[in-house]
Amino acid sequence: MKGQSLKKQAMVTAGGSALVRAMGFGLRILLSRLLGAEALGIMELASGVHMLALTPAAAGLPSAVSRLTAKAETEEEKQLTLYAGRSLALGMGVWAAAALLLLAPALSRALGDERTLPSLLFFVPCVMTVGVSCVYDGYFLGRGRALPPAVSELAEQIVRMGVIAAFASLVGRVTPAWRAALPAAASSFGETVGLAVICFAAGSIPSFRRDRRLHERKRALRKLSLPLVLNRFSHTALRSLCSVMIPLRLAAGGMQQAEAMSRLGMLNGMVMPLMLLPGLISGALSAVGCPAIARCRTRKGESRLARKLLLAALGAGAVSMAGLYLCSPFIACRIYHLPELTPLIRSSCFLAVLLPVQQTLSGLMTGLGLQKHSLIASLLGAGFTLLCTWLWTSRQGIQGAAFAAMAGHGLTTLWELTVWRNRSVLRGIAGEACEKNEDVLTAD
Repeated sequence: MKGQSLKKQAMVTAGGSALVRAMGFGLRILLSRLLGAEALGIMELASGVHMLALTPAAAGLPSAVSRLTAKAETEEEKQLTLYAGRSLALGMGVWAAAALLLLAPALSRALGDERTLPSLLFFVPCVMTVGVSCVYDGYFLGRGRALPPAVSELAEQIVRMGVIAAFASLVGRVTPAWRAALPAAASSFGETVGLAVICFAAGSIPSFRRDRRLHERKRALRKLSLPLVLNRFSHTALRSLCSVMIPLRLAAGGMQQAEAMSRLGMLNGMVMPLMLLPGLISGALSAVGCPAIARCRTRKGESRLARKLLLAALGAGAVSMAGLYLCSPFIACRIYHLPELTPLIRSSCFLAVLLPVQQTLSGLMTGLGLQKHSLIASLLGAGFTLLCTWLWTSRQGIQGAAFAAMAGHGLTTLWELTVWRNRSVLRGIAGEACEKNEDVLTAD
């Protein structure tokens, strides 16, 4: 099937993402009322481990598959890339699921709250399916077809909401630990259905098990995806460490444990999803921008494309920031029924600008083979966030944690912008080996 234009891909991806995000936002509101702030805090504490378990298969492989698929010249090479990526994702997913199942009791103790154990166990099936589903997403985006991933995400969200609605009547009869496990169980059901949908869209592909090129293609995918995996790992580890650190630092400032967990639920479970709303635009820009810039042959074409994408991300972030600041009393009082949420939303709203710009920049750098420099930026930002979280949370409360997140993301964005300005030099240093490897694969 013929690929779509970049503009149409972005519109389809953004439209599907907008619908999924709108449903997800409604689900968040439902969960905040259904679970309560304490159970929401337990859920957020466990979600860091969920993301760590997904990182090996779901972080770097989709972008690597997308890039190699975009560069492939024949249909057979595109299918070989999908087959290799699917094999890698399935293998890593099985190992990660087994590790999570065995280590769940120890991890719940390490998180500082053993009530996270049900959430960890219910998420195990999801670990095996997400990586494979993401590889299919990358394959379709590399081919210039944005509709199948959008439909798959929509199916996931519908099933997730259906499962939560089906068990909503039972939530009031169980403890906060089991209430917090409901979203994990719903995610496992939803991801399974989403994988089935996108596999059906892809149809059958030939087996390359005995093909001599399979090993080389897997090696190329590993090489391209490793910096992205480490980048995502740093973000996920940061979120996990902050989720553990914030209640401890709040307690050090004199707050009770239950109240500290509630504050964590307010920040990570209510405020941060608001800051991610521009992601429905920047996520689409990053997804389609990575393979598109990989196909660019001139520096002028790269600059023109990057300028359009970054301006779009900046515009979406600025509009979101203004809207969130002005509407924060309505959101806090009418949607969440928590008036004390208003100052926290306002003090966090600059993240609505930083996050979409950073996400779009990361996608562009991946398309140019500058993943290692993006990783360095991510590590610097993560370290700075942890330091600021430790210093500011006990003094300024939960708002200190929000300021720390802004400081870390701001440092990461500035570093990536600096790298982007010097990309002509850095691309020759960091990306030459990758480009040579891809040329050899294409020649095969």
